[in-house]
Amino acid sequence: MSFLKKLTETVSKGVSTATEKAQQTVEITKLHTHISGKRKEIERRYARIGEAVYEAYLKKDLSLAEGLVIPECDEISGIKKEIAGLEERIRELRNEKECVCGQEVPYDTKFCPSCGHKFPDPVPVPVEVIEAAEEEEPEAEPEAVVVEAEAMLVCDNCGAELKQDARFCPDCGSPVKSND
Repeated sequence: MSFLKKLTETVSKGVSTATEKAQQTVEITKLHTHISGKRKEIERRYARIGEAVYEAYLKKDLSLAEGLVIPECDEISGIKKEIAGLEERIRELRNEKECVCGQEVPYDTKFCPSCGHKFPDPVPVPVEVIEAAEEEEPEAEPEAVVVEAEAMLVCDNCGAELKQDARFCPDCGSPVKSND
């Protein structure tokens, strides 16, 4: 009976994970669609700027375009900030970010494990999030689990778990002492 229970739990966890991934994919797709709409809005504003400049050119007084160009440029800057926030939300959903050295790291990493670069604290971006109703699962009795583990590295400074190839702690940024 315990085998069937374990199998059922494993399948349930797999279905739950698949459901979360599907919801994440739907949200990411919606964000990409929103970004695409914002980029089209920028293109329309570029066209308006171009038309205003051309009309002013025809009148041989480019200063006539200034009244339209500056507000359009301000709007474009605001839209670009919104796009950056939406892209940041996508990276957060994917649990990833890119370091200046090109290394992809988990989103909550504070320091790059390859080069030691300190990431700025994330700024929350107001984005509409669709949440699914969460069902409470009954607590299962703990079972003994045998796990083969490789030697785990921990930071001497803060005690955070380190990957085998880390040269810097992802939590505190301290250099990792080599065991060579």
